[in-house]
Amino acid sequence: MVDTGGAVLPGVTVEARSDALPSPRVTATEGDGQYRLPALQPGTYTLTFVLSGMQTVTRQAQVQLGQDTAVDATLGVAGVTETVTVTAVSSLIDRQTSTIKSGVSNEQIMALPVGQEYRDLVKLIPGVQFTQDAVRGPSAGGSGQDNLYQFDGVNVTLPLFGTLSAEPASHDIAQVTTTKGGARAVDFDRSGGFAIDSVSKSGTARYAGEVSFQLQNNNMASDVKSGSPSRYEQDRTWTTANLGGPILRDRLFFYGSYYRPERKRDNRANLYGDLPQYRSSRDEGFGKLTFTPINSVLLNVSYRHSKRLDKSDLFEANAAATTGTGNESTQKIGIAEGSWVINSRSFATFKYTDFTLKTQGRPDNIADVTITTAVGTRLDIANLDRIGRLTVPVPVAGATAFNAFVQPLIDRYGYVLNGNRVGGGRVGYGVQFDDNDFFRNAGQIGYNFSFGTSVRHELHAGYQRYTDEEDLTRTSNGWGAITVPGGRLATNPGAFYTATFQQQTTGAVPNIHSEYESQSFEFNDTIRWNNWSFNLGVLASNDTLFGQGLREDSSTLSGYVSAPGTKYKMYEVPFSKMIQPRVGATWAYNGNDTLFVGYARYFPAASSLPRAASWDRNLAATIDAHFDANGLLISTAPVASSSGKLFVDDMTPRTVDEFLVGTSRQFNQQWSARLYGRYREGGHFWEDTNNTARVAFNPPAGIPRDPYIADLTARLGQIGSGSTYVIAELDGAYTKYQEITLESEWRGARSFIRGSYTWSHYYGNFDQDNSTTDNDANIFIGSSFIADGAGRQLWNFRDGDLRGDRPHVVKV
Repeated sequence: MVDTGGAVLPGVTVEARSDALPSPRVTATEGDGQYRLPALQPGTYTLTFVLSGMQTVTRQAQVQLGQDTAVDATLGVAGVTETVTVTAVSSLIDRQTSTIKSGVSNEQIMALPVGQEYRDLVKLIPGVQFTQDAVRGPSAGGSGQDNLYQFDGVNVTLPLFGTLSAEPASHDIAQVTTTKGGARAVDFDRSGGFAIDSVSKSGTARYAGEVSFQLQNNNMASDVKSGSPSRYEQDRTWTTANLGGPILRDRLFFYGSYYRPERKRDNRANLYGDLPQYRSSRDEGFGKLTFTPINSVLLNVSYRHSKRLDKSDLFEANAAATTGTGNESTQKIGIAEGSWVINSRSFATFKYTDFTLKTQGRPDNIADVTITTAVGTRLDIANLDRIGRLTVPVPVAGATAFNAFVQPLIDRYGYVLNGNRVGGGRVGYGVQFDDNDFFRNAGQIGYNFSFGTSVRHELHAGYQRYTDEEDLTRTSNGWGAITVPGGRLATNPGAFYTATFQQQTTGAVPNIHSEYESQSFEFNDTIRWNNWSFNLGVLASNDTLFGQGLREDSSTLSGYVSAPGTKYKMYEVPFSKMIQPRVGATWAYNGNDTLFVGYARYFPAASSLPRAASWDRNLAATIDAHFDANGLLISTAPVASSSGKLFVDDMTPRTVDEFLVGTSRQFNQQWSARLYGRYREGGHFWEDTNNTARVAFNPPAGIPRDPYIADLTARLGQIGSGSTYVIAELDGAYTKYQEITLESEWRGARSFIRGSYTWSHYYGNFDQDNSTTDNDANIFIGSSFIADGAGRQLWNFRDGDLRGDRPHVVKV
């Protein structure tokens, strides 16, 4: 703050008012003429500058989530009040940090065809590829499971899997800010990709509401030339309503919304004929209170509840109409956060969040039958299409007795081909219920303090703690999957029918519980000296993984004893192994335009190992029940599958190192640009692999030819069970990402344009985006096909471009 002669003006009263803030915030300029108004609610503000004997000056400013907005003013002598209508906004020029941030304001969200879902907003991030994947996120220096998604500051990334789980409507979102690189030790950013946060709309000083209805039918989409047409051949509608306003004038505002998207499509007929119509509906309600009990305190409390039901979603080409499956999910997101501006130099913040996602994949039709493996149990062979899902057998050339046995089943359950009924189809009901529930409980506090004049320090300290949890219960629908071996099983020639189902112990449904606990401390100092800004920060984290099925016992060889259903600590990564430095320097060489460099280290938090390595992973074992030709139970046998795994001691957690260099320039008041290069290197990847992989599968020179755990056999023998696979830090695993990006934007009074071009190269030998057969899914992080047996080791021709590599990305 200066006068018309350029002299600094201390003691100028600065008042900030906004419709989004119930009561105004007031501060004063310090001895060097600078001022700060921290922890403001994002929105449009009117700033008034007042000093006795000087003219009153008014400025407009747009406060963007997670970014600083610079507003300068010059005061002349008293006599005329100056009002400037040009709005100050956050731009590509950041004279304080080297962080690569991008913001999308409410006006841009309202004006652009962004789509109706939170996921659609990811498309707007400059330099980040668009992805056709419906579950996985895009790659931005890491895999599609390395990104951090936040809604209103709530981490809505799917616990243990790292994908976007939430589907809040975009109509509730006021602003979006993305951090792509150069993160500071602020907001606990451990993302190996990008971090995106949004802020929801709030009530304002006046009552305002909106009701809208949108529709799209399948005739509005062009013919699909490749891929599945079902994604586009749908009739869709969206119903939206919201209302906000004051409850207590200048103190308490409210905002509430309702959202109902619906979609349906006529499933194409298959070999069995017509299929039922696919239908999906969701009811989502949201409420938010914004409260300022005193001018220096701001509180926000919000709650979101969403329930979704999908029916007749999936059918195979050779499956009857009754075999359809669907999904039901319920999501709850709650947050309470606040800030207290203690004085002009310090403020404190707190945040508590609660995230719940309960999902159930379930058959459209339910089998009314009780499963038991007691002696004398009979399979209802007269109604095989009502007690599970039957795979209709196919005749075998030369197997006269078998063919004679299965022909009546083909005549009854087969589909018609060329006028005759044939086998190979599936009839009955969907085979399984999947109850998969996720929870995250998180809290954090922060304190900021600034001091100094010629050299100014802005200190930040924070602490965060959260717990991710998953509960998984799988049960069969009736007898599950029914096949007809017809006496042709070499290991059990008396078996004519086989039912494969999930085991239930004495009528109870086994639940697998997994936990991931994390805590972090962060310290950051932003130092300003003349035209220089330096950032010195560190984030230190501590993660603990909990499985189920063992009990800790230090007196044993392994440190555990078998204890089904018991929670146990499977692995802990201490603070000393997760020190994440964040340093950067920015030089505003002419006072406005900048050169900047930065370095950051990240330890991504997402890991599926609390379930994937859990000893109780197969607590609900899959059972094969064999029946004779009359349907009498003759034997049962568990189906082999993955079991609990031990961890190699003293591993280094997965690490991402990032180097950044760039420049930004403000060509004029409307036009700015920045050019930067980024290099990211990932290493220390954890994965389950054969304990003897380095001995048995001929690794190259430089890799130790030793088992990962020398006495694994003895440890498993002491426990009484377990896998010959272990969780290990794979030798030589790496990813590298090189990027050059040019961004530019122009803002006019009634128009806005932003463009970006990115050249990048993403390569390595560990491809988390390509670790199984169907990759667009919530894939285990740390337990996949990678390093599973011979031919799948990292030295087996795995080096090259990764699935997420997109060399050229242009966005406008």
